[in-house]
Amino acid sequence: MELTRAKLFDLIWSEPIGKVAERFGMTGNGLAKICDRLNIPRPGRSHWTRAAERRDSQPDLPPPPIGLSEIVAFGKRQTRQSPGVRRRLDTESRVRQLMELATAIAINEGLNALTIRRLAQDAGISETQVHNCFGGRSDLLVAMAKEEISKQESSRQKRISRSGDRHTKIVLSTVGYLHESAQRGPLLQMLLRVPEVKSALQEKRATTARTARAPILERLTGTGRMDMATARASTAALTAVSLKAGGIIAGQRAPFATVEQLCLSVVLAGVASDDELSGS
Repeated sequence: MELTRAKLFDLIWSEPIGKVAERFGMTGNGLAKICDRLNIPRPGRSHWTRAAERRDSQPDLPPPPIGLSEIVAFGKRQTRQSPGVRRRLDTESRVRQLMELATAIAINEGLNALTIRRLAQDAGISETQVHNCFGGRSDLLVAMAKEEISKQESSRQKRISRSGDRHTKIVLSTVGYLHESAQRGPLLQMLLRVPEVKSALQEKRATTARTARAPILERLTGTGRMDMATARASTAALTAVSLKAGGIIAGQRAPFATVEQLCLSVVLAGVASDDELSGS
């Protein structure tokens, strides 16, 4: 039996997929897999349990995966018309592809739109293949957050390596962080609001922060004029100023130039005060 993708699309949005599947002598799960393989969006699990006025609207039908036709043939394997440029990706390349697609979805439509099903549809693969790369949605979000943090830190390190002067490094580091917040911050801010992501990264972020602060604390306390508690408090305060400024910029709550100027003024004044108190 054959029918078009559009017809099958309309059928599964007109009644529960199990009832549609019975017409073709198959299970609902089997028909769901066919829909996923052919990039046919399906209603969510709770769709038919909700009142009619609260159900999701039927979306537009996206094009079929490369090489598959618009005709669905039940009872025999769907043949490809042409392989085109489609090829099997190795695991690393597939993960990279999915991360890029996930980032685009999150930035353009928000995290609520980023689901395993949506990601599989955009990639033209099955949900199982996505799960082979990421155990679940939480794992995907954590991986995205780690990548964003890694990119920001890499960019910061490149900026501060341009100068050997300590004060210049502080300026470059602060300005670099603020610029990264403007460019990549919105996505990271969204990700860090997810409890699972925040929890998964908490220990790593704390370790990274301790490592970054260690040489600063050593310099401030090295002369013996500033105790460790004061050094830690001052360093934490200046870090908080930069983080707060980055959050304001990422959320576009104030003009970039204004936030940058205020943040730099506070940070440099704090550094000068620390230098005077510590005698460094």
